[in-house]
Amino acid sequence: MCGIAGSTRADEATLRLMRARLAHRGPDDEGLWRDGDAGLGLAHTRLAVIDLTPGGHQPMVSPCGRYVIAYNGEIYNYRELRADLAREGERFVSESDTEVLLRLLAREGTRALARLVGMFALALWDRDRRTLLLARDRLGIKPLVYAGLAGGGLAFASEIAALRAHPGIDGAIDRDALSAYLACLYVPAPFTIFRAIRKLPPGHLLRWQDGRLAIERYWRPRFSAERSLALDEAVEEILPTLRRAVVDRLVADVPVGCFLSGGIDSSVIAALMAAEARRRGDPPPRTFTMTFANTAYDERAAARAVAAHLGTRHTELAAEPALADRLEAMVTAFGEPFGNPTALLIDEISRLAREHVTVALVGDGGDEVFAGYPRYAGGLLARRYRRLPRALRERLIAPLAARLPDGVAGRHGLRRAREFLTAANLPDAEMYAAWVEYFSPEERGRLLGEPAPGRPIARLYREIAGAAPEGADPLDTMQKTDLDSFLPGNLLAYGDAMSMRHALELRLPLIDHRLIEAVARLRGPVRFLNGQKTLLRAAARRLLPPSVARRPKRGFNPPIGLWLRRDLSALAEEYLGPATLAELGLDPAPVARLLAEHRRGGRDHGLKLWALIVIEAWRRSAARARAA
Repeated sequence: MCGIAGSTRADEATLRLMRARLAHRGPDDEGLWRDGDAGLGLAHTRLAVIDLTPGGHQPMVSPCGRYVIAYNGEIYNYRELRADLAREGERFVSESDTEVLLRLLAREGTRALARLVGMFALALWDRDRRTLLLARDRLGIKPLVYAGLAGGGLAFASEIAALRAHPGIDGAIDRDALSAYLACLYVPAPFTIFRAIRKLPPGHLLRWQDGRLAIERYWRPRFSAERSLALDEAVEEILPTLRRAVVDRLVADVPVGCFLSGGIDSSVIAALMAAEARRRGDPPPRTFTMTFANTAYDERAAARAVAAHLGTRHTELAAEPALADRLEAMVTAFGEPFGNPTALLIDEISRLAREHVTVALVGDGGDEVFAGYPRYAGGLLARRYRRLPRALRERLIAPLAARLPDGVAGRHGLRRAREFLTAANLPDAEMYAAWVEYFSPEERGRLLGEPAPGRPIARLYREIAGAAPEGADPLDTMQKTDLDSFLPGNLLAYGDAMSMRHALELRLPLIDHRLIEAVARLRGPVRFLNGQKTLLRAAARRLLPPSVARRPKRGFNPPIGLWLRRDLSALAEEYLGPATLAELGLDPAPVARLLAEHRRGGRDHGLKLWALIVIEAWRRSAARARAA
């Protein structure tokens, strides 16, 4: 795991500055390489995980001298690829996956991407053709941002902060991106908060040559529903792929652990890790759980039970409101506003886990792949709900539902009922977006003093639905929308930014592309037969006690609503005062109404308020960076 940066017009001082801003991603080694004739330069910082010797140093030049690579990530099947290349005559001088990746790309070009199992963001320079290739892994686990330079040049980096160290990149704010942030609590790809900087979307590659830039998608999940199996048959088919996904992610020359919540996703991963440790005769894996004082959020009892059953070496780590003290450090790591407060938890658990391990497996992606979100049930139920008379739904049920209260204690049943009943009358795309977006178009319009904008997730949903074959299962569209947006833009973004702040590598078995493709071949009812995560729960029953397999979903979230009413109330006052909001170009009046309603406890606006606090924290962080 590493950090990369580069430019087609890079002097050495600029490369060094960009590299310095990525030092936290790779504290074990660093490197620079420049093609003086072409003006291109690459920078790299290294977290040594595979081949701890200097043999993994980057940027790495091919034996023929034609190709140079700077790469961030892990290729889990590099040993098989290495064996294939050796049979074709390649001779290797290191044990690193970087050398295997470089040789494979040199031989096969972009066709090599289809053979990779892993996570990566890479830059490959072809000295003969003077062509730069950038590529990002299929699901977007590893980040990559880029910006155009005057005269057709290009600069790129793993993080926005490193890219902004490059001269000539406009720092103007993209107001459309700010609006999208208020909707999603993250800025969805390909946008960033800056007009001049873009994210390379997951599963895409970028070619640059002589000032010309072309972007194309090389992979997307395809839900074919070609396999109609009984549930037990489906488990038999999926379980070996799931086991392989976990075992592949244990490849490392450093200690490996697991984040364990006690829920299905992480418990299955821990169970497969423990089984592999027993098979190899290794010590039991290390597991880590975050605990909360509020019982509605706390999962320590469930995690303890799983850890005891598996015999792991278990550690509990307490979360407190004081985590918010690191708010500005958090937004600095993202380089733009990021409003999901779970990032604070990942930051803290990564900091503490790094004292014990260098790599941790996590269960992110299980909900997207195995249909675990309540909104999937809502999307399927809405089609039946719409059979009720329109007048009953729109004139009676929806207005009554809009009055349903919800508290800040962490129980979301009434909120979900309200959201379902008020949005289920909308077209599918608008309905789905209403469930996953936070500030509505009308709220964003009032905040920004602009006409109400559209829903960014609704646009994506319509694109995906429009490309689906006739008669496609609506579950397919919902899952593909989340795999394209919520997963990379939210979960994977905070996982990478917060873990790499502490030089901890996170690995995600549940979004192994082979597993996604295997699940996507199954018909919808097998994936979602009797409720959330039907298939994964059935697999869990073969690995864990029945009580774990039956355990209801509980998200990994801090009690931000409670914190903002109590311990963080002063922070809200400071960051959301009228003068501050006016400086941000936001109307203070609707924010004051949100604060008042939240304090009364009738409605939980914690995430909306936190998202606004983050904007001010980001502004302060950016101001300090400019002054430094």
